[in-house]
Amino acid sequence: MEQNKIELHGEKTFPEECCGVLLGKVEEGIPVIDEARVLKNTNAGSRNTRYNIDPLDLIKLEDELEDTDRIMLGIYHSHPNHPAKPSKFDLDHAWPNLSYMVLSVQDGNSELLTSWRLNTDIKEFSEEKIQIVEESI
Repeated sequence: MEQNKIELHGEKTFPEECCGVLLGKVEEGIPVIDEARVLKNTNAGSRNTRYNIDPLDLIKLEDELEDTDRIMLGIYHSHPNHPAKPSKFDLDHAWPNLSYMVLSVQDGNSELLTSWRLNTDIKEFSEEKIQIVEESI
């Protein structure tokens, strides 16, 4: 099986964090991701431990999706040489109702991709099950 786009992005940007958004639609109450859109990590400090997404990229994306049935379902990023678990920084900057995929990249090799959702109390994440069925993500 080929690597998915998120894993390839994480390996390409190692030792820096990669980032992007997860796009798709909700079908019968279930989020269906059909695209992982690569975005640039614009963090001005250490991109090895932090990522930022340019707000203008999100505005352009919002404009692009405006008259479609597709929405932003989540955000992904990598953790170079760290576990595939959200950090305190990730928790402090998370938005409700989105999935957060975290890819562990160890010494340049993707190891584990997990997905998380912010709990309603916004104090912690809960891991959510994911199944990648399309190699487009």
